[in-house]
Amino acid sequence: MKYYAIILAGGLGQRMDSAVPKQFLALDDKPIIIWAIEAFYTSSLFDAIIIAIHPDYHKTLQTLLHEYNIQTTVTITNGGKTRQQSCYNALCSLQCSDNDIVLIHDAARPFITQTMLKNCINTTVHYGACGIYTPVKETIAIIKEDSVVEVLPRNTICAAQTPQCFYYSIIMDAHKKALADSIIDATDDISLVLMAGYPVKAITGNYYHNIKITTIEDIAIAQAIIKNNLYH
Repeated sequence: MKYYAIILAGGLGQRMDSAVPKQFLALDDKPIIIWAIEAFYTSSLFDAIIIAIHPDYHKTLQTLLHEYNIQTTVTITNGGKTRQQSCYNALCSLQCSDNDIVLIHDAARPFITQTMLKNCINTTVHYGACGIYTPVKETIAIIKEDSVVEVLPRNTICAAQTPQCFYYSIIMDAHKKALADSIIDATDDISLVLMAGYPVKAITGNYYHNIKITTIEDIAIAQAIIKNNLYH
């Protein structure tokens, strides 16, 4: 059994309103994407790390990998127009056996911990598929045409994070079935796995240990997390 990490960095960060994709913005003088890659690279858990990124930024990423001395076991593949396409491109680049483990992570989550990585792998070995979830803080409402149509029970609602982790046979089958059904823009991989009929185990996550950088406000929050040493 081998272990593979896919880091998705294909987005252009349009919601950040930045001149460069958000994964190249700095946190404490280090690019967000390097924070994420180093978590996997220094863990020694993975046989290979695959980074899916927009073709225009291959050279930029290669320069950063050299600068931060991240050389072996890391390969770069092309991101797609959607997150789902980027993930499928990365999966197709692997030479896997069915029972190999594939862990999929967003580059915009820079503070993933070694404990989370090990927990994902161990859970997947026993159950086949798992994801990290955190309870929501606010009550969630469904609104249509400026009217509240439903208020969801907060005790059953969680926010999805990454990593999401799978046996290669499961995640590849789920992606192929989605493409056969003309589904090309899923927002995460567990949704595809559930649609393909596989059970998924939930792991409890942590907001500060695994914040996703999406807006400029998130940069400020991440800087505060670093300053106060809340991400270990």
